[in-house]
Amino acid sequence: MASKTTASPDSPTDGLDAAPAVATHEGDVGIDDAGSSSATRQVPAVLSDSADAVERFIVDQLEPRLDQLQTWNGTSPHDQLLAAAAKRKKITVKKISDANQLLFLSGVVIGGMDAIITSLVSHQARRVSRSKQMTKKYLQASEVPTPKGRAISPTEFSRAVKYMKALGGPVAVKPSSGRAGKGISTAVRTEGELRQAWQRAMASRSATSDSKYQMIVEEHHPGVDLRVYVVGEQVAGAIVRVPFYVVGDGVSTVGELAETEIARRQDNAYLRPRQPKVTDDFLAPVGLSTTDVPAAGQVRRLTEIADTSRGGGLAVDVTDELPDALRDLAVDGLWSVPGLSAAAVDLLVPDLETGEGAVVLDINPYANIMQFRYPAYGEPRMVHDAIMEQILHRASR
Repeated sequence: MASKTTASPDSPTDGLDAAPAVATHEGDVGIDDAGSSSATRQVPAVLSDSADAVERFIVDQLEPRLDQLQTWNGTSPHDQLLAAAAKRKKITVKKISDANQLLFLSGVVIGGMDAIITSLVSHQARRVSRSKQMTKKYLQASEVPTPKGRAISPTEFSRAVKYMKALGGPVAVKPSSGRAGKGISTAVRTEGELRQAWQRAMASRSATSDSKYQMIVEEHHPGVDLRVYVVGEQVAGAIVRVPFYVVGDGVSTVGELAETEIARRQDNAYLRPRQPKVTDDFLAPVGLSTTDVPAAGQVRRLTEIADTSRGGGLAVDVTDELPDALRDLAVDGLWSVPGLSAAAVDLLVPDLETGEGAVVLDINPYANIMQFRYPAYGEPRMVHDAIMEQILHRASR
């Protein structure tokens, strides 16, 4: 059965235009229908002998719900979600410039918005969150578990090789100031793989990066990609971000399977504009080509990480299933950065039921809240309402 829910405002950080919203009498900027999309596999997915946490989540948790893919008819971007939440709370939003807005309650300023973030994020928190290495230092200082790693100049590749060997295991490589999962490589084991990862991270360098641009080499921690949005001391939403994957039938090529999967998502207004063009170049980092034919029931990931902006990744809501250990870890991560009261906390989690071995990878106050409001699977979460409630709470103190 399709259910109807009302949208609120939000501003995407992935640069994509939102689908047109339909005005409602309630003052929100959009309304959308959550439905289900019928789908079955000709050959069911099976666990491989070497299945990791991501593959287990796909086979055990996601594949049985294949026909429950949400069909959002329309979406509202991040800033509009926040604006609608403010209106519901009787907060007046006044535009100061293209990027800046003030929030008033009964004529008194209680907060503001700068582009896509609110006054719940201090200037210090912004500076810290822009650097993965600085974020790591704050996490370590607060004794929050995070992978051991080091920032290395792009010109010191030989130093990176030595550090990888010193760690004695696979590493992850990423740009220090990157966002949206760009330029990240995981499970790097050899010098050749490290060189390729180094080049990908360099290629993702932002045009705004300064001379201090560095590369992060850190321990590779296996686990599912869990993003938890924390507001104050509460978890407002939690999603597992699943990499783009296909399930083989023993006959179809990777390219054909990817086309079928992308077609299945076309009724979802959030997913539709975020699908990749699957080419041999796109598949090269995972060692596949469009003409490969996966075995029947074999799960093949087409990306190394769960890129939900343009890489075909899926957001799966797990808020209600999150154990206290992971909730507490996410809150501890947020509070490791002074002046930060709302942000997404990214974790790698080997076991979603216990949280054992989980680590905090990053803290991102710029995270797009649309993926919580419009998950591919599971319940929508009103993170924007929680943010406005926290602004009101701070104003009342």
